[in-house]
Amino acid sequence: MSQTATAHDDSPVTVLTPLADCYVHSLNTRTEPPSAEIETLADCIADLGLLQNLAGWFDPAKPGKVGIVAGGRRLRAMILLASREGRSPDETRVPVKLAPDEGTARIWASAENTARAALHPADEVRAYGRMAGSGYDANAIARSFGVSERHVRQRLKLAQLPQPVLGALREGKISLDQAGAFTVATSPEAAEAELQRVLASQWGNGAAEIRGRLSRASIGMHDPRAKLVGLDAYRAAGGTVLEDLFTDQVQLLDEAILDELVERRLSDAVDFNLARGWKWVEAIEGSDRFDAQRNMERIWPQPIELPEADALELAELRDRAGEEEFTEAEIERMYELEEREAGDYSDEDRATSGLFLYVGQDGKIETHGPYRRREDAPGAADAGESGGGAVKVEAKALPNNLLEDLAKIRLAALQRRAAAQTELMLDILAWQLSGGVRPYERVLGISVDRPSIAPEKPEGFELPGSLVDPEASVESATPERFAEFRALGKKQRNEVLTRALGRLLMPHSDMAPWIAAQLTPDPRQIWTPTAAGYLGRLPVPVLDRLWAELVPEDRREGLEFDGKKKGEKAKILERLFNEADFREALGLSRDMNARIDAWLPEQLQWPSVGDEGDD
Repeated sequence: MSQTATAHDDSPVTVLTPLADCYVHSLNTRTEPPSAEIETLADCIADLGLLQNLAGWFDPAKPGKVGIVAGGRRLRAMILLASREGRSPDETRVPVKLAPDEGTARIWASAENTARAALHPADEVRAYGRMAGSGYDANAIARSFGVSERHVRQRLKLAQLPQPVLGALREGKISLDQAGAFTVATSPEAAEAELQRVLASQWGNGAAEIRGRLSRASIGMHDPRAKLVGLDAYRAAGGTVLEDLFTDQVQLLDEAILDELVERRLSDAVDFNLARGWKWVEAIEGSDRFDAQRNMERIWPQPIELPEADALELAELRDRAGEEEFTEAEIERMYELEEREAGDYSDEDRATSGLFLYVGQDGKIETHGPYRRREDAPGAADAGESGGGAVKVEAKALPNNLLEDLAKIRLAALQRRAAAQTELMLDILAWQLSGGVRPYERVLGISVDRPSIAPEKPEGFELPGSLVDPEASVESATPERFAEFRALGKKQRNEVLTRALGRLLMPHSDMAPWIAAQLTPDPRQIWTPTAAGYLGRLPVPVLDRLWAELVPEDRREGLEFDGKKKGEKAKILERLFNEADFREALGLSRDMNARIDAWLPEQLQWPSVGDEGDD
């Protein structure tokens, strides 16, 4: 036996002990671990070294040997590693902390299972990240550290965070829950920007709030579009996802791909229903269906008389429906008979009417209608009808979230102009505070809070500097603070009031267009069409019309547009709006360029007013 030291002292010492003199003592209560687990731990020790010493005791029952009471897995892994590398157990020494007596050894053996100190989460993240960088998968790392695979996957996700975020976690500036919320960021820049916001603010820094701000640009699986398409089809089309291991949520990051897949599904449904004989079929947003049917005639199926036996069966089922619990087969039978009794639509109705299709909240394509337009009613004038019999399918409506963003951009352009009109804004404020305006018809959304005025997708939009409050510390309201504000003078007061009131302008149906007529806001000064913010959210027919409207046919030579996918068309139009070199290559004239620079979608234009009033 070769031994560095013996232990007969009263205090623990750490000695280098040959592997041949070590064995797993019976005080070590851990069960025999699987061989695969020992092999993985041996790989880990080979890469990172022995991170924690063994603990043992000289049991008189085995003179000259050291019984390992804490670290049995590590001992087995060290023996396996020495065997792999051809090293003699007699010559391979390992550090062992020796207990002075049996009582201490028992305490150490118990502490190994019950009181092991956990790594700081930031250190754990870095350790797992190093192992993953050496080629170990989550399962192997979990076995090495004795934790669950899910726990390892969460930590590896944290390991991908930018260093400033991990540093904030290590320094205790953010919690582990907050760090987990940062993993949903779509880019390191977004995560670092959110970190700066969290560190600078005392409010709104919960994990849920951080996660909500960072995932605002993504789409959850609760979205009806995602339910319709399904995760597998979205991924097969090249869509990327962000899996939040801390909440089990999946976020879709490529809305253009999702919208294109939804458009295909709706297009197939349109074709299917046209083949059934309907004159027109239009895909719309579900929330727009009641507006879309306005001034149209609802068409109803023509009831039929069921055969006597079926009619009696249906009557019996209806009588029992309110008194008994039906089987599933009975429910299906009653629905079948009622559907037959309701009848069908005549060939004439199909030839003169149409359907609206939309994606319902449950992710299914729903049918609304049929409805008949006034000009298609039997007996209506035939003037203007084509003789070719071609069926016209109306262009699909714009997505609701795009319409909401355009409304915010249009209003921000108006607010920008209003923020420089002190007298006008003070007049409007005084008028609204006079009590002569109904509360639900407010022109100003007066509130102490700062309302959000940025669109959901900010690409192509730049918040006007005139609407941004100067940086200042937010403190409690005291007479001293108010005195300091008053001392700044009326000019400063008026600037603050005008800026704040400008931000509070609301899209009032009558007043907002009137104010716009006075101030002539130009949304293009703060917004430009981009693929991510606008163009990629438009239906393909709208993109085609826009290309044809802005680029004359004789300037499109050599540039294919019609045959390209929706995302490619959006990118081409983005270049048209934003790249001078691209326009020059097309040979566009000065007038054509001016038209592109001034172009606005209808949703960014204010309706005209009959009497514009005085400036």
